[in-house]
Amino acid sequence: MLACITIDEISPETYCRKYLGHLLSHEKYYLSIYADVLDKLLASSRKQLSDITLIDFGSGNGLLGLFAKYCGFKKVILVDLDEKFVHASKQLSAQLGIDADAYISGDIDTLMLYCKNELPDAIAGTDVIEHIYDLNYFFNQLRQINPSIVSVFTTASNPVNIFKVKTLKKVQRRDELEGGEPSDHALFGEIPLEPFLKTRESIIRKKYIKLSNSEIITLAKETRGLIEADIIKAVEEYQLSKKLPVPADGFNTCNPLNGSWTERILSLNAYISLYRHAGFTCKFYAGFYNDREVGQRSFVKKLLNAGVEIFGKRISPYIVIVGQKI
Repeated sequence: MLACITIDEISPETYCRKYLGHLLSHEKYYLSIYADVLDKLLASSRKQLSDITLIDFGSGNGLLGLFAKYCGFKKVILVDLDEKFVHASKQLSAQLGIDADAYISGDIDTLMLYCKNELPDAIAGTDVIEHIYDLNYFFNQLRQINPSIVSVFTTASNPVNIFKVKTLKKVQRRDELEGGEPSDHALFGEIPLEPFLKTRESIIRKKYIKLSNSEIITLAKETRGLIEADIIKAVEEYQLSKKLPVPADGFNTCNPLNGSWTERILSLNAYISLYRHAGFTCKFYAGFYNDREVGQRSFVKKLLNAGVEIFGKRISPYIVIVGQKI
């Protein structure tokens, strides 16, 4: 079915087409991930597949949600912050002949407004949880939507894989200190980004002209991990008390303009605490490598997957987090 997709007709936006092209070039791998996500969701739900209303959060082009609809879920709601991707998911839906039940452009608050008339049973997302600015707020809003909701999220920011963490820290340092270009990675995006440190400095310098240059530079460093509104709050507090804010843990950093974290690395205990605070428990599962490639790469990935069977999350390329009501 996926072979019938015409990528150029999905969206006028280069990034949407590029992202879908990446997924389709590894379609068997990603469909395996989606199947694993849905299997874990069903294993944790008290309802049958045909009775479940599912939210695909951070849906992008909508492949996960449309796959769920194809598999027989009762209702599927696609939600993405980027309106361009929501439009692309509608076009993909039309090409596949699989209709989602709703397409929502917005964040968790937008979803909450929609859910006043719709009680979802489950929420799933791939490679989105590590980008959400305020996870404490996110999970508390989920509880307001449905305290019994089942959640399944995958994240490549696997905190117990030391090799993965080393790679992710390099990406974080690059975004913080050097910025990036669309040519850096297949999934980077369309617009070059200046270093986040420079962006924070510009925000502070523009608004607080009476601060000394050294204060501005220090505050720009210490507000790492804050969105613009929270940077301003932190500087206001500094002016009153001379108390510097505490930067994000480790090398974690986010885009000050939209709050999107660069592959945020959180410990398993941090996730457990976040879920528990909102009234959920969570379990962690090891992901698997793409051993469907050809040649030597496939052989190496098969060996790695054999290793995952033995060492689990410590060498897996991503983890799956399954949440349920306490």
